Amino acid sequence: LPVRGLAGSLTRTMIREALGGDVTIRAEAEMLRLTWNAAAGWRESVRGLVGLVGGEAEIVRRAYGVRPLESYRPNDPDRPTVLLLHGMNSASGSFVHMIPLFEKAGYGVVLYDFPDNQDLDVTCPRFVEDLHAFREARGERASWSIVSHSMGGLLGRWYVEGPAYAGDIDRLIMVGPPNEGSALAKAQTLLQWIENVGTTRSGRTGSMVELSEGLGAAAEDLLPGSRFLRELNERPRRVGVRYYILAGDIGFVTQEQRHEIEQQLTALKRAAGILGQLAGIATADLPGQLDCLTDGTGDGAIAVESTRLAGAPEPVVIHANHVELIRGPLLYPNPGPVACMAQVLEWLGRPTDGPR
Repeated sequence: LPVRGLAGSLTRTMIREALGGDVTIRAEAEMLRLTWNAAAGWRESVRGLVGLVGGEAEIVRRAYGVRPLESYRPNDPDRPTVLLLHGMNSASGSFVHMIPLFEKAGYGVVLYDFPDNQDLDVTCPRFVEDLHAFREARGERASWSIVSHSMGGLLGRWYVEGPAYAGDIDRLIMVGPPNEGSALAKAQTLLQWIENVGTTRSGRTGSMVELSEGLGAAAEDLLPGSRFLRELNERPRRVGVRYYILAGDIGFVTQEQRHEIEQQLTALKRAAGILGQLAGIATADLPGQLDCLTDGTGDGAIAVESTRLAGAPEPVVIHANHVELIRGPLLYPNPGPVACMAQVLEWLGRPTDGPR
């Protein structure tokens, strides 16, 4: 569990809620020292807490990794494999409406689940290890195609463009990828913190498991100009891999509303004193945030401009929002047309040695 910063504060809150009694918690180096006057039976309460958290952690750990569906056939040229990589605040279940369409089109599907709030410097190497181990165990020698949504595209790129690449991916199809980050990523840590506080006060221990995976750590990696993105984008595109990018441009703010917001904040920044100073701080990254949110320039989470990647083809832009692109069940629980599907299947059907 984290012991410092915002995440450390939440850790202490959860421990107090879980143990009860008069608890004093002090951070010392990389550990927490707890002192409390507990009633009889405190040992049992601690053991019970450890058992609950350990049990939940084991359930979560089993949920992560490479998972083939029944449609997967290793080394079968008549059923090529598509590996699906989800994004932040998501899981492989976000592809629930796409999976049967891939299978109907003749593809075998493999899913990969990972802790979506964990530091990408931890997540990406683990993905490579899991992928290599799975392919080795199955005796897989055929190349796969990766279809990713949002942050999943960064995992795919980290592997394909990194030193551990084994030449086993022939296409990288990225739907709504934050190749240049997302100006809205700053909100992720705060939202997760609020959610975990609610979980703690409800008496559930799941938030402790989530904390152990990182409180908004991945969101920090998605900030435009982050160290992770700088280092990733400095890598060259992988020769022999076909890159495809699909972006959406349905935002939640109209161009007229954006203009009004900008005018009001410009007027505030001109105000004298502390009000003008605060307005200046608050609007430092406003253009990027509005690009994500404005209809025509972003999909509500990622700006079209941020999906671009030097050395890769220009993104194909369709009229859909970030979740609608893959018909994520969070907003679209019922089956229906998947906005990205026709284009993705067209890209998958292109011969690997044909024109890019």
